[in-house]
Amino acid sequence: MAITKHDKQDIDQLYADHHERYGGLKEDYFALLYLTRKFRCSVSEVAGQICFGNNDYGIDAYYIDRETKNLYLYQFKWSENHNLFKDSLDRLAKDGMQRIFGDAKVDPAAADLLASLRADLYENQSMVERVLVQFVFKGELEAAENSKSLGYLRENLENKEHLIHSFFRREVPLTFEYVTDKRTQPPKPPQSTFTIDLTNVASITTSDGSKKMYVGFVPLMDLHRIFQTLGQRFLDRNIRSGLSAENPPNAKIREALGDIVLKGRMSPDVFSFNHNGVTLAAEQLSVEDGHSIIKVPRLLNGAQTITSLSRFLEDNSDHPALKDNLDKLESVRVLAKIIVDDPFSDFVTNVTICNNRQNPVEPWHLRANDRLQCDLYDKFISDPNVHLFYSRQENAIRNISADELEEMGVEDSRDIRMRPLAQTFLAVQGEIAKMSSLPAVFENQKVYEETFRESYLQSDTRKIVLAYKVHLVLKSPMQRLEERASQKLIYAIGRARNLVWALLIQGILNDSKLTDLLEEFGKGLAREADYREYLKNLASSKLLNILRKVLDDEAYKEKMAQERYEFLRTKEMFRRCMGEAYEQFGWAKRSF
Repeated sequence: MAITKHDKQDIDQLYADHHERYGGLKEDYFALLYLTRKFRCSVSEVAGQICFGNNDYGIDAYYIDRETKNLYLYQFKWSENHNLFKDSLDRLAKDGMQRIFGDAKVDPAAADLLASLRADLYENQSMVERVLVQFVFKGELEAAENSKSLGYLRENLENKEHLIHSFFRREVPLTFEYVTDKRTQPPKPPQSTFTIDLTNVASITTSDGSKKMYVGFVPLMDLHRIFQTLGQRFLDRNIRSGLSAENPPNAKIREALGDIVLKGRMSPDVFSFNHNGVTLAAEQLSVEDGHSIIKVPRLLNGAQTITSLSRFLEDNSDHPALKDNLDKLESVRVLAKIIVDDPFSDFVTNVTICNNRQNPVEPWHLRANDRLQCDLYDKFISDPNVHLFYSRQENAIRNISADELEEMGVEDSRDIRMRPLAQTFLAVQGEIAKMSSLPAVFENQKVYEETFRESYLQSDTRKIVLAYKVHLVLKSPMQRLEERASQKLIYAIGRARNLVWALLIQGILNDSKLTDLLEEFGKGLAREADYREYLKNLASSKLLNILRKVLDDEAYKEKMAQERYEFLRTKEMFRRCMGEAYEQFGWAKRSF
């Protein structure tokens, strides 16, 4: 069914005609309009299958089509903004699918829709052959399909297919679609089931029986084939992507593979003795005909091994020994731990952290899979003025080819990174001390949320890029300040890097020509000579006067004479400087 602007009048009429009986908001009647038109039925026939109110666990409506034998689960948004689906997708994946198809406890506050749906499902359990989850809106289908954050949430939902199979006691496929008046053919669902040759298997179960882990040996090439199919999705639950190819462990892995396959110096089985092993999570693991069937596999630890193997195969693709000795490569096995649980659960997240200790785990690594970081990824890559890659996982861009970046619409091979982005946000906020205490920022939930404010998701992306770029060229304005400063100020300025960074950003945001600056310098990460010159002039013409005036205070003179410069790294110093900036240049503290 096409969704057009003319439907607004029909929704208003349905609301006027039926609100007294069914209640709810006017937007709820979008579902009523859609179902009556699509399935050619009356209002009374489908009103009981629509949620007029809240606490719907991500489902606004449902319909069982007895002709096609499809169960439709719906979420509706009378909007062009696909991001409005995020909360609904999150609720449906976390709790909704369990409440519909699982054994979740009854929630007395849940909408009546869920009880009605469960009753209809039991009545039609033998008839339903497919489950379709459709999110209906008025916007661009491609934008919704390409959203990293929605993709993350959607994958979490698709991973719940096993609940559907358990409920119907047979394989009933789950299909997810966005529906819009700008509709195109839905993409093919990603492969989720793979066969691996897991041998010497042992298992252990937690005392409450809720978690199970299998331990065995798996061919390294089986994991490589999963990576080839899923790509970066296979590594998404890791807290970082593959490290540099020149990282010593990665170089050693490629060297060992070379000794086995290219030079014949090492037996394939020795690799297992020398390798630490890998850890995976999977929704399900079963053994059929001597092979293990793994569903929704995600690599929790071992990204370096998988990416090193890919690099080895790429570097030696034309080597005759590689073609002649593929059987040796197929014989290489690694110890594998496979945790059977939702790859997106808190339990698996903790397992991921604990299994990545061989390389230092920093607090910002643990934030890589936060929804807010996925939202920021979407913001940078989907903004038509910017199209920049945000490496929420450390080094993620290194494992993405130029062709893949081009497909994403990314022309700039440089990436925005989480740590300097956090410092940029802190600089805008005037939190000078926190800029040099990043571990504490990422470890404290409240401080983290105050740093990565959700309001920034609605801001002009070019402003963030323009401010972020300051740290890339900060050396130039710092040198200009030191060249123009008096001898007694040089040492102080050299220790005020973060303060200068924050004041430069405020100077940019207060510039009457900000619109021109955004257009000229806010669309990419190039370190333009003109941008350097602009910042140097801003430093010498304004910042130097501000710092001279503030540091002329007798209290500061005494501290500088004693070489005590800690005061330059405080929020109070930023506040004093902004007060002086207001007096001299009319600056106000501005944000994105």
